[in-house]
Amino acid sequence: RLTVWELTLDAESGVGLTEGQGLDPQIMLQVSKDGGHTFGSELWTTLGRIGQYLTRVSWRRLGRGRDFVFRFRVSDPVKVVLIGASIRAE
Repeated sequence: RLTVWELTLDAESGVGLTEGQGLDPQIMLQVSKDGGHTFGSELWTTLGRIGQYLTRVSWRRLGRGRDFVFRFRVSDPVKVVLIGASIRAE
């Protein structure tokens, strides 16, 4: 069994639009601990409003399991660049 303490997503942040939909874009994470058969609750965090380039995208205390699968979704029609991801687990 593995405990995931933190997942950090390396993404281009500060990509929000100046007005309307996309003003504060959010990214959602869902975690499956059974190989993608079922997923847990949606965990939302911000990608950063326009100009907030130092926004860090991370989730903590994701639980214990054997076969993790992570699913991401973005709330608004903004440019999204995913560079990588890292987890802190034991």
